[in-house]
Amino acid sequence: GVSGSWARVVLHRDDRAIQQSEALFRNNPQLFNDALMHATVEEFGEAAVEAVLARRAAPTARAASAAEGGLPLRTPWTAHLTFLVMLVLGGAIAAAFDGRLGWHLDMGESFRQLFGQGLSAWLVLFVGGVLVGFGTQMAGGCTSGHALSGTPRLVPASLLATVVFFVTAVVVSILIQVAASGGLA
Repeated sequence: GVSGSWARVVLHRDDRAIQQSEALFRNNPQLFNDALMHATVEEFGEAAVEAVLARRAAPTARAASAAEGGLPLRTPWTAHLTFLVMLVLGGAIAAAFDGRLGWHLDMGESFRQLFGQGLSAWLVLFVGGVLVGFGTQMAGGCTSGHALSGTPRLVPASLLATVVFFVTAVVVSILIQVAASGGLA
């Protein structure tokens, strides 16, 4: 949710172009269904699509919704901005009630030992943020999105992404432990 909202806020100028490109389909839901079916047949082949349609007893709620009203409405980018601002505000309110609200630019002693301080620390944070953003876009979602939404539905891409996320986390944790202490404890 956070990475998707961040992307929508950063790319908010694209919203008008997207709405204009979707207008034709919104005004003509049958055109949307025809285009979707054409793309599905192109991707999977006519025989595979016919086999799935023959097995399906009734349309899914999502397919019925698309058939009735066309494309679902997009959430405005301002709603995503509100979500992101409220995350920060909610954390600040919780910290204030807990008595830990304060402004500091220090990441703690462990971070300082591993990455130093000053410009090198900021570069590490910047590069880490860029890598997280790149990975989120490349994987089509974040760890929690794939793990909590895709994995229970047995979506192959989500299963693979979740395995890669967690294996990478374990490997990086081990590397950090080795770097911090000079060996495994």
